[in-house]
Amino acid sequence: MSGADYILGLLAIITGLAISDMIVSLHGLLINRRHVKWDWLPLVAASCVLLLIISTWRILYVGFQGAVKGPPIWVFVMILTQNVGLYLAARAALPDRVNIGEPCDLRAHYDFVDRYLWSALALSYGAFIFLSALEPILLGKLQFPNTFFHALVGFPVIVALVIWPSRKLHRIVVPLFFLWVCVRVLPARLLIA
Repeated sequence: MSGADYILGLLAIITGLAISDMIVSLHGLLINRRHVKWDWLPLVAASCVLLLIISTWRILYVGFQGAVKGPPIWVFVMILTQNVGLYLAARAALPDRVNIGEPCDLRAHYDFVDRYLWSALALSYGAFIFLSALEPILLGKLQFPNTFFHALVGFPVIVALVIWPSRKLHRIVVPLFFLWVCVRVLPARLLIA
């Protein structure tokens, strides 16, 4: 087992916990579905976060594939920061506690967490952009130029969602951002041999 495998193992645990948290929250909503006041916006935001987690896991796997040694600690801290941002967004996307038989309002939940959720994604995107900008210096090339470009385009959109928590804006921008993420993430191969 190489050093990179250990790094990927830790990052896989973090992304696995994020996905697990989303599944537990979804289970709570579905089991209590008669008492949930459904709203599409947090479900779209949660789906977007899930796709970004899967995409990040794929990028990490491809980036570390065949690596014998890991990156410097400060680079690993930035990679970890990116994953922590995704984890925090996953935790915020759906309510943590849905008690059976008690009402749950998804709109109220989203209105409460929207800035936090998008700030967590901004942290993740910011860490990715920072590291990607340094790749030509550190590695001699940019490993994922398309993903770097997409991050540069997506980052201002995410920051706008943080700065302006207007529901009218979010009802337009969040679905468009989700569709944009779907178009660029879903066709990608998960693993590269």
